[in-house]
Amino acid sequence: MQPCRNLWKANNRWRLSALTLALTISFSNQTVYAQSGNVLVSTANNPMDPVIVTATRTPTRANDVLADYVFIGPEEIADAGQTSLVELLQRQRGVEISTIGGPGSAASVFLRGSNSNQALLLVDGVRSQAAGTGGFSLQAIPLGIIDRIEIIFGPQSSLYGSDAIGGVIQIFTKKGTGPFQANASTGYGGYGTSITDASLYGSFGDTRTTSYAISGSQEISTGFNSVATNNRNALSQNRTGYTKSGGAGRIAQEWDRGQEFGFQFLASRLDNQYPVSSFYGGGIGSQISNLGIFSLFSNNQINKDWKSMLQVSQSNDYSQNLYSTGNPVYKTKQMIYSWQNDIKIGSDLLQLVAERKTLSGYSNDGGIVSQDQNTNTVAGSYQLKHGSHLANLALRNDSITGYGPQTTGSASYGYFFSKQIRGNINYGTGFKAPSFNDLYFPDYGNTNLQAEKSKNTEIGLHYESSGLDLHLIGFNSTITNLIQYTTTAPPCTIAQLNGPNGGCAGNAGVAKISGVSVGGIAKLSSLRLKASYDQQNPIDQTTGFLLAKRARQFGNLGAEYRYQKLNVGAEGTFQGGRYNSGNSSYMGGYAIFNLYGNCEFAKDWSIFGRWNNIFNKDYQLSYGYNTPGSNLFIGVRYAMK
Repeated sequence: MQPCRNLWKANNRWRLSALTLALTISFSNQTVYAQSGNVLVSTANNPMDPVIVTATRTPTRANDVLADYVFIGPEEIADAGQTSLVELLQRQRGVEISTIGGPGSAASVFLRGSNSNQALLLVDGVRSQAAGTGGFSLQAIPLGIIDRIEIIFGPQSSLYGSDAIGGVIQIFTKKGTGPFQANASTGYGGYGTSITDASLYGSFGDTRTTSYAISGSQEISTGFNSVATNNRNALSQNRTGYTKSGGAGRIAQEWDRGQEFGFQFLASRLDNQYPVSSFYGGGIGSQISNLGIFSLFSNNQINKDWKSMLQVSQSNDYSQNLYSTGNPVYKTKQMIYSWQNDIKIGSDLLQLVAERKTLSGYSNDGGIVSQDQNTNTVAGSYQLKHGSHLANLALRNDSITGYGPQTTGSASYGYFFSKQIRGNINYGTGFKAPSFNDLYFPDYGNTNLQAEKSKNTEIGLHYESSGLDLHLIGFNSTITNLIQYTTTAPPCTIAQLNGPNGGCAGNAGVAKISGVSVGGIAKLSSLRLKASYDQQNPIDQTTGFLLAKRARQFGNLGAEYRYQKLNVGAEGTFQGGRYNSGNSSYMGGYAIFNLYGNCEFAKDWSIFGRWNNIFNKDYQLSYGYNTPGSNLFIGVRYAMK
């Protein structure tokens, strides 16, 4: 601990300027796009025994959660250093990623082998997506404004509707409780990367009934050459950097016991450079992405057994590409009205939900596409807990204007063999509505498309105690009506076959994904160990090929040691061989290793560092595109305690 104290004495003057820099830079130059939040936000806690919200739409102790999940807590996020949100997800059980460059580039996230657009992204309970592609822009969200993350695997359409075939990723921003607190950090690392973030949160009033939280983050990177030597498209061999800024906030007033009203937002802006193919003029282009979510919420304890949660939200995803031959614009706006009622029936819980979503999309890429879509929803679930028995039943109907109703359901049962050992079996159905591009894109869209459908069965065995968590899950999922590029008539028209795309969108595919997922966390005094391994078989049934960019094996491991004010850790990530598309452009397996640590050198002050890809492994997540090499990031953090 003495070396840390010496650092404090040598840098007494600099610590004040670092805090000023963190607070000033983080809250300046922020683009104001409001973002909505979920009223069902619980305080983050011990990652060995977290409270999970997403799996049941209400705070639930991890031991009582029947869905398979991963929890990423505030400490793991703080240790991330020069790591993007997408890269942090790469280190989790059941998650694979694909990028076409650095941390600011377009990214895909695959949950248990499903397509990236078959997962749902929630930010404080509000969905965020692009109407055109049906996907989401995780790369645009700064990690520094996130408090914690929950990943729920398997179809969750019976709780959340369309898109939740492979699972749900929910991001929670900070929530203020207790006395005033301030956190800030700033650091610099490889590829000219600087990251600065700050947050203020707490509560005030005679009885602490007004809570607040505000946070901001800014990232700048000169980047690296993202085009690999095996790229066949003759793209520009230049650095592709990015700038990213974002903010999140929440204010709530408890005007009476159990009666709370508030406002929450998240806003972010990403300006990412990328190599442009010769078809679009070559050179370096930029993609500007703006995400914004606003939310007004009211939590009301009607009586001791009935809690009502009303939320009105607006979610925006605006982006524009800038290159020499064009500047296409893509806009998505969602208005979401949600009313959830949790009613206790003894030790059980009945949940009733009514929602209305209005989705508006606009694009001028290849022709003007401007469409609106309404979805009216009614849903119900019943959560049972009697002695050693747990059970969840859920049913949901989504009626989509001009498209028709979709009904999904799920059933789960769990049994405690002992206080620590629990088994469960789950069955669920899911669906994904076609994206606006699939339906309406000029010379490609097909308004006769059917929704993608899924059926999933899983069985799990769990050991959960204060010092050891072990999870073994087997799963089998079949996805039908996969929407793919098709070159046959029907469904394509003759004009589409003879058009610039040479085909259209069609329900041409069937995928089957089966596998086993194993993970565990062990806490042994000052040592914490973490490991996971996934063995899966993600197959396109129509071709027999592996699904694009997905491997049969992948996993993670990590070890962390704490001694007084010093914390050090090592971690590794590996993935087997994959194909970029179909059965072509093979990408070999890889293993990368990272080191990280932090040291408190004075009260509330610490230095931290991270060394990613320490062996400078050359690997690809998309064929023809480089990934970051060995890079070091060092910074200083102020965190009130």
